[in-house]
Amino acid sequence: MLSHLKLSRIFTGLPLLFQIFGLACILMIVIAAYALVTDVFREARIFFYVGLTGILILSLVILGTSNRKLKETGVSQLFSLILSFLVLPLFLAFPTWIILPNLNWLDAFLDMVGAFTTTGLPVFEKELFSQPIHLWRALVAWFGGGLIWIAAFVILMPVNLGGFEVFSNKKNSPNSTRKLTLDERSTTLVKVSQKLVPVYLGLTITLWGCLTSLGTDSYTSLIRALSVVSTSGISGPEKFELDGAGFFGELAIVIFLFIALSNNILTSFFKQIRLKNILYDKELRLGLSLVIAVTLLFSFKQLTLSNFHTGIGDSFGSVIELIWGNFFTIFSFITTNGYVSGFWRFSSSSIDLSYTIIILMGLCLFGGGVATTAGGIKLLRISILFNAFSNETGKLLHPSSVTLKNSPVKNLEISVFMAWIFFMLFMVSIAILTIFLAVFEMPFEEALLLAVACLSTTGPIIEIVGLEKFLITELSVFSKMALIVGMVLGRLEILVALSLITFGFNRA
Repeated sequence: MLSHLKLSRIFTGLPLLFQIFGLACILMIVIAAYALVTDVFREARIFFYVGLTGILILSLVILGTSNRKLKETGVSQLFSLILSFLVLPLFLAFPTWIILPNLNWLDAFLDMVGAFTTTGLPVFEKELFSQPIHLWRALVAWFGGGLIWIAAFVILMPVNLGGFEVFSNKKNSPNSTRKLTLDERSTTLVKVSQKLVPVYLGLTITLWGCLTSLGTDSYTSLIRALSVVSTSGISGPEKFELDGAGFFGELAIVIFLFIALSNNILTSFFKQIRLKNILYDKELRLGLSLVIAVTLLFSFKQLTLSNFHTGIGDSFGSVIELIWGNFFTIFSFITTNGYVSGFWRFSSSSIDLSYTIIILMGLCLFGGGVATTAGGIKLLRISILFNAFSNETGKLLHPSSVTLKNSPVKNLEISVFMAWIFFMLFMVSIAILTIFLAVFEMPFEEALLLAVACLSTTGPIIEIVGLEKFLITELSVFSKMALIVGMVLGRLEILVALSLITFGFNRA
């Protein structure tokens, strides 16, 4: 017991980057155990040896820093977080690269960045991977989603980043008056992890059990559960449309995807929040309004097609299946998960393809809630910008109107300013990444779609138009590096990187 406590104290005293590295090594041992049980001995040995090598490296780091007491500031934690998403995939790509000898190292690195940032970018054909590698990609994405969820409360909230900047100037906000000390940061990381990890793990196991009981085999349902909770959209060896769970399986997934729309749903696990307060949440209401509006638009468009009537006949059940397929797919994309319903009636004509892709791209850009595993601009910022637009429109219509005294006008102006800054930075990043990809002989439409997929962390969107047939592996080295940077920026958000750059210039 004493040695266990001592080991735990040593591990929690390490910098954040090495803590994440140690957990990644343990996950490799888990995959090695799965491969051993399923009689895939070569993959079991490779995962075990790579994980054991990582543990040995971590032990040397612990031994070399045993006489020093390391403490991280807020900037150091931000730097460790960025390095985790940039450097750690280099280590995570080793098992895949060794198992598949004909694989390019940069392609394996790109695939791991796509998994770790919960983008789920389909770099390779699914038939290329074995079952342990498919599970490894889903587990890495699940690990990355949990990491960004914990980092949102431990690292980003104290420095007012990651969407929390719109709260930083509210009255009586503790984050606006004091910063965490070095000791408080270390203690907060441990306490928050002890609270969030059981919930994150419990949600995954619960969804796994639900999907398995509804008819999906245990292996596929585990990958589905890992991907849904982390909103990575990784489907494993089988396409999601071929899932055996059917309607009830998709209904269970929708219920669990609600946690990606609002952080209040997650907070309700720790605080006694009334259901009424959750239903009046801005992010939840805006997200559901968008989903319902786009579902009605798609359904009305498909029902008015003359050739569609001959396909579904007069069956009322077919109409319900059509509406549900649209609802599930749209809900999945606004949470940046990217699963396509088995009831989705998608037309491959050029006209229908164009407007469908544009709408789905817009939903991906909107994204989910603040402090969730979803990507995108985030619904809270969209809601703030929409309220600002409504206020300005009201001033134009009624110039003599007077704002109520109890309205926090100054706080609203600062929140609108921060939301607008992030919105413009996000749009500029999409433009820069699109131009960069188009420069290296990639068609503009495909470059734009790939840029949106990376920055909104919704890689499965490119599968709808068959962009994976373009073979991402055939892109130039500079294009692949641009995709890696885009996925990391989309996961961590641009303001995080800019804050570190600004801090570096101020120190210089």
